[in-house]
Amino acid sequence: MKTSYEVNINHPKDLCEIRDEVYPHLTSVFGKDQLLVDASISEAVTNAWKHGHHESSEKPIKLKILFLNRTMLVRVQDHGDGFDWRPYQVSSDVKHWFPKVEDLDENGRGITLMLRVMDKIRYNEKGNECVLMKKYLFQE
Repeated sequence: MKTSYEVNINHPKDLCEIRDEVYPHLTSVFGKDQLLVDASISEAVTNAWKHGHHESSEKPIKLKILFLNRTMLVRVQDHGDGFDWRPYQVSSDVKHWFPKVEDLDENGRGITLMLRVMDKIRYNEKGNECVLMKKYLFQE
């Protein structure tokens, strides 16, 4: 099975093309959590398309997924102006935080999901590139 996937995406629905290849890998290394991991990747791509490209399909979003030794890295980069990600930097306590639905604005829900599911999230200084990291216990 491949351990590196790279694709340019013009619209979030284009994830279907790579999902067929990546999903068996997600299942083998994340078990029952593969749906949450997949949802986090989808959120990162959707955020890039929606906020970075203003829902335009003219420029591609770069998606790269690497399965390294017990760690998955996902890099999502758009061509937008970026955003101020600093207010979303929270401590590891977020894994134990259960907000009420009414406490979540529409903006920020995807980041909250990613923070809950992934082990680490990092943005570049500009805010137009996101790296998601998740360790896995299973081996193929």
